[in-house]
Amino acid sequence: MSTTPLRLLSAAALTAGLAFTVPAPASAAAGSCAVGTWKLTKYRFKSHIEEVTANAKGGEGTRLTITRKSAAYDFSRAKKVVTKGVAEGDPYTVTDVFKKKLTFKSALMGKKTGNLTLKPKTATGNATISSVLGDQPTGTAKLARNYRAGLEDPFIPTFGQYTCTSKTLKLVLEADGPNTTIASVHHYRRV
Repeated sequence: MSTTPLRLLSAAALTAGLAFTVPAPASAAAGSCAVGTWKLTKYRFKSHIEEVTANAKGGEGTRLTITRKSAAYDFSRAKKVVTKGVAEGDPYTVTDVFKKKLTFKSALMGKKTGNLTLKPKTATGNATISSVLGDQPTGTAKLARNYRAGLEDPFIPTFGQYTCTSKTLKLVLEADGPNTTIASVHHYRRV
């Protein structure tokens, strides 16, 4: 498994005692407009964890299929995700390429607004992430194995608040903690 600043950042976020912004409990998603297949049109990620900052974008073309009990990612048409930041005063650039497919069991709450929670221990599929730090390849990792082991990637958050219409889906993760802020925003269009 590769270790890049982005991987370290996501591991730090998981253990930093963050307070996630969570909406009030919503009704079960029987009629949620989030159910369906979506194509990613815009992704932005910003974080500041102690001495490390990160700003990411990309991944357009990723497909997300949401049912009442599962969420599946298809990266076969996904563009690369590029993260730029500073780690303890040193600038860095990480380029991640996601491939193949990844599926989770999930919980969906709400209708036009609510939350989507992925169950990391249920991750299956052959999806991989290949990372390059600057111009140095750092390796390829299997995403399902990472998620089952407790390692998450900000591009595939295990929790997000959503708002949706018949044509659009916005998935947001925001978290705050000691010396830590994270904001991850995904914009999708229905396929």
